[in-house]
Amino acid sequence: MNRVLMLMFLCVPVVLWAQRPPIQEKQKELQERMVEVSLSEIQERLNLTEMQISQLRPVYKQYQKRVARLNMLNHKLFNRMNADTLSDEKAQTVLREYLDREHKLYVLNKQYMDNLLEILSPQQVIKLYQSDSDIKRKIRMEYLRRTGKPKR
Repeated sequence: MNRVLMLMFLCVPVVLWAQRPPIQEKQKELQERMVEVSLSEIQERLNLTEMQISQLRPVYKQYQKRVARLNMLNHKLFNRMNADTLSDEKAQTVLREYLDREHKLYVLNKQYMDNLLEILSPQQVIKLYQSDSDIKRKIRMEYLRRTGKPKR
């Protein structure tokens, strides 16, 4: 009986640990929650109707997802290499890739603004940008408060 209890005591934590969601899934869930909180805050600050928020939600979510992906790719591009060891040719290739992504980000931002202007007034779009910036600042501050380390 003692052996069975001892075996269960040792195995249960291992089984539970093995079933935990991967870190990327946790990050994805966290990002989705932050987007939902942001949308809720934006709806309140801009006093949006249910129709407006239902039209805004997919546009906002898609934009946030695409921006996060482009930013992640640029982050990986620069942080996984040692610039001192690159040849001139390779460094130029990396810089072209970076500029290409920055251009994609510009096109994405323009498209996003055009989509927003189909749903919101120009003044509301400005308020949305202001609110979004404020919300992200608060999230960064809360992250720093909880972890005690700067977010990269």
